[in-house]
Amino acid sequence: MSRESIFNKIRKKVDKEYAEELRAEALAEKERKKQEAIAAYKTKRTLTVEKFFEAAGLKFPSSLGDIRDCVISGFTADPKRLDEKAILMYWGGPQSSKYDYDALALAQEKNCLLIITDTPCDYHHTLFIGETDETGESLICSAYIRASHYIKSLHKAKVIAVTGSVGKTSTKEMIESVLRQHYKAPLISRGNKNSMFAVTENIQNLKRTTAVYLQEVGANTHKVVEISARQLEADIAVYTNIGHSHIENYGSQEAIASDKLSLSRFGKPAGVAIINYDDEILRSHRFTQKVITYSLNNPAAMFYAVNIDKNDGGYDFTLVDSRGKTPATLSARINVLGEHNILNAAAAFAVGTVLGLDEDEILAGIAAYRPSGMRQNLIEPGGYHVFADCYNSSLISVNSSLDTMDAMTLPAPGGRRIAVLGDVLELGDISAETHRQIGRAVAAHNVDLFLGYGKNIKLAVDEAAAAGKDARYFDRKKDMEDVLRKTMTSADIILFKASHGINLGSSIDCLFGTDMNERSIIGQKLFRLETHGDFEYYIFEDSVSVKRYLGEGPHPQVPPFIETAPFSLESNENGVDCDINPQTARLTVEKIGRTAFRGMTHVKRVTLPEGLVTICAGAFKGSGLTELDAPHSLLSVGDEAFAECADLTKVILPESIFKLGENVLENSPLAVLEYKK
Repeated sequence: MSRESIFNKIRKKVDKEYAEELRAEALAEKERKKQEAIAAYKTKRTLTVEKFFEAAGLKFPSSLGDIRDCVISGFTADPKRLDEKAILMYWGGPQSSKYDYDALALAQEKNCLLIITDTPCDYHHTLFIGETDETGESLICSAYIRASHYIKSLHKAKVIAVTGSVGKTSTKEMIESVLRQHYKAPLISRGNKNSMFAVTENIQNLKRTTAVYLQEVGANTHKVVEISARQLEADIAVYTNIGHSHIENYGSQEAIASDKLSLSRFGKPAGVAIINYDDEILRSHRFTQKVITYSLNNPAAMFYAVNIDKNDGGYDFTLVDSRGKTPATLSARINVLGEHNILNAAAAFAVGTVLGLDEDEILAGIAAYRPSGMRQNLIEPGGYHVFADCYNSSLISVNSSLDTMDAMTLPAPGGRRIAVLGDVLELGDISAETHRQIGRAVAAHNVDLFLGYGKNIKLAVDEAAAAGKDARYFDRKKDMEDVLRKTMTSADIILFKASHGINLGSSIDCLFGTDMNERSIIGQKLFRLETHGDFEYYIFEDSVSVKRYLGEGPHPQVPPFIETAPFSLESNENGVDCDINPQTARLTVEKIGRTAFRGMTHVKRVTLPEGLVTICAGAFKGSGLTELDAPHSLLSVGDEAFAECADLTKVILPESIFKLGENVLENSPLAVLEYKK
């Protein structure tokens, strides 16, 4: 090899090593800056009591010197969300309308770090602020909003807020499906958690890396949306419609509109309002922000649908983007029933375009959306066909659900369309007429049997019956369930629709052995825990579920019912809340919960009562169970219910059981399933 070749070889090696060294230094510098940024963020995000006062724009009082340097876990206006390191900010105003208890007493019970209040309180760490500003607003409210702004200022997340009288949760979920196609960890408000309390909590859940934050915003009285709007300062405000929900508290549709439109009034000046062009109030409102319009099929809107084709549990359609000189057309699909979901898809597409997402990503997100739980969910427990849509209700949404059921193909000849409807709540003076209109809507649709439960729904039943429909009214839910149980067949389609406070979801769980409603109720903490005998129970409105066996005996007997005070569910801006019914009732034990006997090796045999409908997933997993004879009333057994039971020899189930989960006997080597008539 020549001297020149050797020299070139050495030079290439040196150059390569030098390049690798530079690359390593660049990566190290990048990591150093990242760690510095993280450290700076943590310093700003960690709030002591004194720093919190600074963030909230309040003067720190010397009387709180002993907790000056205490690090807080957060702040809230809801005493139910407190812990020992949290600050309660309590003032008389919209948020206090939710309290059906002594808020300050609850805060003291929870031993929170500090109470800032405009109501005299003798708690050891209390700051009284009784002053208001020139508009009459409490200075505590202003400080609450400033504290939220401080937390938000530490993050770069784009804020998307969704509001409306009907459809805001399903629209939010469609948008969420689009966002998850692009963003790794978007912050999304859960379920219908849409109160100002939820907004405050979610703002405090923002992370340094959060790129987008999607929040549903709702309310039940004046200015509650406004307070949320002022906290959020949304980049994108999405409006579904302006209806009559909560008109009992607002007094007029105009007042509802004013509060909901505050999302834009207090949004970013350079932000965007995405509005349903089919809503007259939204269409005529003069927004100060840039406006993007969407519609189901109105070509005057920027985004709308044509060529709608229902098939295979969803719709294929052409989405038109008319913003350019030449309208663009895109082939789209949603895999959910109900044409109103095409409207939701148009709103989600509009959001995606504002964020600059790729069209294919947006369309994939729209197609990926699936309903869940008690909202527009078509399920088939035990071969029955149930259209569960009882998360909320209004005249508009009842009509939409009936339209959707009309379009469904009956499972078999001779099948019927059965509508189980309950009250629409919080309508005030228009309640009677609205329920009469619901009855007329039932009469105008292809409903073969109408079962009504509640108080005001009787007016709907009377209207439908007068029009010749088979319509029956029930003032007891159990009576309605008994009639439906006797009359329904697998050839029918059965719609359940009511305001969430009517709790028709409990009927679905009871009749079909599902646990959708129970999981929703537990997720919203709308239950009470009680111990009776050897068992801890979840107490619900009209049933109980075994949470856990507390005894030491090998042969526990689950009672068929317990005597206790049930909950009454009441609607509010969070959807629904609980009050204790003062009258003791005999509540049926309907479910064996997921943790009831899990891992309890001392349990050998369990006696289950008639009336039990569900054994939840994993209920006996890892227990010492040797055999189990289930009652004839049992309808459902969840996944892995009897898994990893080394001594289990047999489980006897009724032949009439609707659902048997997966891996029920996994790693239970001696066990077999037997069936009885």
